[in-house]
Amino acid sequence: MTTSVQAEAPASAAGPKVPADWERVLDTALRTWRGEWTTTRVQRLYLARYGQGLHRADARAFLARRAAQGVLRLHNRPDSRYYTLNTRKGRPQ
Repeated sequence: MTTSVQAEAPASAAGPKVPADWERVLDTALRTWRGEWTTTRVQRLYLARYGQGLHRADARAFLARRAAQGVLRLHNRPDSRYYTLNTRKGRPQ
């Protein structure tokens, strides 16, 4: 008699679960501290607030989303990419 065992598919890693207040925390930090926002700066904010790391791709996605919404302005240089608060008239300050 032969028995067969089916292998289960490995669970996919969806990345870190984002806390419910993260969007508010990020928006408050962007408006309070201003300056140049990079993925590293977002990762450090996340680590300081929640005590765990954030993937660089996730930090980049948060910043890109804010730029698409018009909150941030992208500065794309050959050797660096960073975002600043978009302060033109009609935008949040």
